[in-house]
Amino acid sequence: MKKHLNKTNIITCLFLVLLLILSFTSQKISNSLKQNNNVIVIPKEKSHMTDEEVWNFLASLDDINNIGQEGTAFDMTTPIVVQQENDKEDPEKIIKQNEEKKGVAKKSEAKTAVKKYETNETSFGIDVSTWQKKIDWKKVKQSGVTFAMIRAGFRKLDSGTIVMDNRFLDNIKGAIANNINVGVYFFSMARDSSEALEEAKWLVNVVKDYDITYPLAIDIEVFNQNRLTGISYSTMTDNALVFCEYVKKMGYTPMIYSYANAFTKFFNTAKFSNQRIWLAQYNDTVTYRGKYHMWQYTSDGSVPGINGRVDMNVAYFSVTNDVTKSTSVNGINNAGNLPQIEFINMNMPTNLTKTVMLRSSPYTNLPNKAGTMDSTTNIIVTGMSDDFIRIKYNSDTFYINDTECFIINKEEVQFKEQSLLVKLSKEVTLLREPYDYLKNNIVKQLKDEEITITGTNPSYVRIEYEKETYYIKDTDFYTILKDNNEDQVEEKEETQENKVENEKIPNQETTLLEDTSNSKELN
Repeated sequence: MKKHLNKTNIITCLFLVLLLILSFTSQKISNSLKQNNNVIVIPKEKSHMTDEEVWNFLASLDDINNIGQEGTAFDMTTPIVVQQENDKEDPEKIIKQNEEKKGVAKKSEAKTAVKKYETNETSFGIDVSTWQKKIDWKKVKQSGVTFAMIRAGFRKLDSGTIVMDNRFLDNIKGAIANNINVGVYFFSMARDSSEALEEAKWLVNVVKDYDITYPLAIDIEVFNQNRLTGISYSTMTDNALVFCEYVKKMGYTPMIYSYANAFTKFFNTAKFSNQRIWLAQYNDTVTYRGKYHMWQYTSDGSVPGINGRVDMNVAYFSVTNDVTKSTSVNGINNAGNLPQIEFINMNMPTNLTKTVMLRSSPYTNLPNKAGTMDSTTNIIVTGMSDDFIRIKYNSDTFYINDTECFIINKEEVQFKEQSLLVKLSKEVTLLREPYDYLKNNIVKQLKDEEITITGTNPSYVRIEYEKETYYIKDTDFYTILKDNNEDQVEEKEETQENKVENEKIPNQETTLLEDTSNSKELN
């Protein structure tokens, strides 16, 4: 009986000690987080995570007693909240409802995709999130998939809370365990640069303990709706750049995801020239007229190990651990053969009269927007075409699709006086003023006519035609019929000769006076 009691007492004591340890550990974590005004929320009952996964995740946070302090490995200024199943504020939900923005998704099987896109220069991969449910990554690897872009989290549509994708931990561990190259993306709903920076920090901290070989991407595909209503495209552009800057600073490769129309018409994509672009365009070929580094070509892919549809991608770059690639590629530039735009060269210091959109090239069908410029800004107009002006600003060259957005400062044009009767040897354009860049300056075309040239300079000829004065931007268009300049020279020379002769003939009155004076002296 005593032995039985002793045994019971020992078990009871051990149980109490265990409870004390657990209580102390929990209190230690709680106090540490409260002290820094931070919270880790992982609602096990509302996610697929097991107790072991929850504690493993907590254990992965370095030095939990110093969370939030400067220099620690994990910045907990933003709490880690795991997404609930079927979250109504998941932005991918509304994107799936408006998928036509990306094109018409066609069915594609992994076997066909691998044969087509797994080459010496390109790689075939997928991107996944909670929508693919539980994935058998071993089968995915066996199907030929070489990389996976995995959603780590998102900012909610309206509340703005940042949450972790509830399949992220399973997906990243499963992909890495099966030797699949991994990149990670975050679905942004940032309203400003501070929120974009918060998202970047959150993402870097979440992935810090994993072997990331592909880029960390910001996914921006919601514009002017939900919590982004009223947020300008310029701000959205800056948000992407802030995200990328931080990701790069932390040693990762950043990338920006969106669809073709957004890159062409919404973003100031010219500012993304140093960034990798992940393009979503569901089509057999890319019609987007810009540079891109990864192409999401369908959302209707079929891959063994994944139940249902999955996005399929082609990467046009190599990673350091991928020794199967013999050629290094850094993106595709799909600008294509564009019509040559001819500009009239000029050098006119002036200022804008309205707010304008700047572009990096003189085309409106390219992803070349470079931001806006306010009215009254001082610029130098260096060229003009039918639809664009070319400007220089702070040593940079931009194009503006508006030829009436600036004050025209006309410099006085000097002419050497002439008087030539000529016949046109080719068709010419008559201008009202000697400035070929002016709108509504053309009067008419003229050919096979006799005209009078009244002045010349290296660029223009001033003429008289039907008692009106016009200008021609050409100096080699006529045959001289009569050089009135020679007549004028002869007349001038004759006048000069007469003047000289007149000076030689004594004035009669003067001579008479002189004779009279001489006579008086003799007397």
